[in-house]
Amino acid sequence: MSQNGKLMPNLDQQSTKLLNLTVLQRIDPFVEEILITAAHVTFYEFNIELSQWSRKDVEGSLFVVKRNTQPRFQFIVMNRRNTDNLVENLLGDFEFEIQVPYLLYRNGAQEVNGIWFYNSRECEEVANLFSRILNAYAKVPPRSKVPSTKSEFEELEAVPTMAVMDGPLEPSSAAVSGVADVPDDPAFINFFSVRYYSLNHLYYS
Repeated sequence: MSQNGKLMPNLDQQSTKLLNLTVLQRIDPFVEEILITAAHVTFYEFNIELSQWSRKDVEGSLFVVKRNTQPRFQFIVMNRRNTDNLVENLLGDFEFEIQVPYLLYRNGAQEVNGIWFYNSRECEEVANLFSRILNAYAKVPPRSKVPSTKSEFEELEAVPTMAVMDGPLEPSSAAVSGVADVPDDPAFINFFSVRYYSLNHLYYS
């Protein structure tokens, strides 16, 4: 606590980022950098047979990371609901659509998931980074090695630091309970239903 009685943060942004990187590297030793962070997200999955959305048991902080081996880029969600963290590859068959604060994506396994972002600004920043990664990857021949310096990928390191979390990966229970609940409203379900069929039509056409 400072002399004026106000609580001072325990960690600055750089220290927090390094701490989070250390935690992520325990999960995946090939992670070399955190490109961007979304402090709180919740996931939904689409059941193709039932044509309906349901909430997944995945909620927590999302990290877009760069790895020093293939797959080069992934996003990882440090799950607060159980011990199973979510990991998705951003290269290959990954595709997405966005309508803030929601992001819909299809992964390489053809699973369709929806992400709700507590912070709309983070939703936009993550979607922008996804676009940059996918566009940069499209310029590289499929079997060529990813250049390690002065490349399209190198530019991805210069992401805004504003997206870095203000706290470590393991926030207090009070901080988690203070997050607003996810909106399970008809507008949310309708948006993703329409977007799923749009994405599905584009994929199979």
